[in-house]
Formats: sequence, structure tokens, C-alpha cells
Amino acid sequence: MFYIFHGEDEFSRAEELARLRAKLAEGSDPAMADLNTSVLDSQVSLGELRHACDAIPFLADRRLVIVHGLLSRLSQGRKGKKGGGPSAAQQAYLRDLAAYLPQLPPTTRLIFIEDRTLPASHPILKVAKEEGKKRRGFVKVFQPPKEGALPGWIRRRVEGKGGHISSEAVTLLAALVGNDLRQLDQEIEKLLLYAGGRQVTSRDVRLLV
Repeated sequence: MFYIFHGEDEFSRAEELARLRAKLAEGSDPAMADLNTSVLDSQVSLGELRHACDAIPFLADRRLVIVHGLLSRLSQGRKGKKGGGPSAAQQAYLRDLAAYLPQLPPTTRLIFIEDRTLPASHPILKVAKEEGKKRRGFVKVFQPPKEGALPGWIRRRVEGKGGHISSEAVTLLAALVGNDLRQLDQEIEKLLLYAGGRQVTSRDVRLLV
């Protein structure tokens, strides 16, 4: 089974990865979960990736393999070749990877993490769509909320943490911080701690943000 998490919203993407890692580790010894986790970067060769994925879990039910930036790298044009597509080597890698993914061992969970949105034509997205019909491929896009959606995100975030916030405070916080979700989350934590259970007000925001 494999997952593709892509898009520019780094904060939500990181949270989703953390949730998935926690879910996959349920009922396992944390030390064993770490031992059965491999984190690879965008320069990993297909042989190295296959070796990590094909390894048998050690005293556990599953292995987790996380790869950062590989799919974006493989779809980029060659350096110095303006407007050029992927090189012959990149295309071969993509073809071989597309052929390998349906053969992933059932004990492996492979997660591709991409910090930009992949084009719909990306061959690995197409594989994920086909494998998704068998519940073996999953794709999720992470985009920062647009300006009009930001107040709703702030309110849901506050309520999710068990707090309350006034409409004026929401509007002011959105205006001061913008759609940097990581900073917004930090400011919300600070405001809720300061409010101590009462509703967060615009005065609190002016004082602390």
C-alpha cells in the first residue's frame, strides 16, 4: 500500500503524516516502530527504495518507508534545459517505479511526501488512481486555505483544541498572521493558554500577536 501526500501546505501535510504514523504504530512497541521505519530523500535510487520496501518487518506487522521529494524530482526538467522535460534516466526511473508499486509487499506502507502539487499527468499519480480502486493507493493534496477560508480554519482549530474565540478575534488574527498555518497554530496555542478557558477576544490578539 502506498500514499502520496503533495502540496504547498507543509503544516497540514506534516500533521497528516504524524497521524498516519501514529495509526500504523498502534499496538506496537515504539522502539520496534522506529526500527521498522526508513526515511529516504529525493536522491534515493530505485534499488535502495526497493530494498527498504521489500525488507521483512522485524518483530512487527508492518514496515513504514517515507520518501521526501522523489516524485517532484523525477518530474522536473533537466537543469540547464529550459522548458525541457525529464531526462531519459528520470523517465526510466518513473516507468520502473510505476511497474514496481503494484507489487509492494502487503507488510509495507510507502509514503511519498512532496512539498509542491504534482501535475495531474504525473505517471505515479495515475498508478495511485488505479491502485486506489483496490484500496492500495491513496492520494491527498494539501493546499493552504485561501484568504476567504482562513477564518473558518482558525475557528475550527480553536474549537478542536477545546477553546472559544470571538468573530472579531478571528478576523484580526487572520489579518495579522495570514495563511502561515504553523504560525497560526502557535499563536492559537498561546492565546488559549492566556485566556485560561474563557473566550479569546480581539484584545487578547492585539496584546499577544
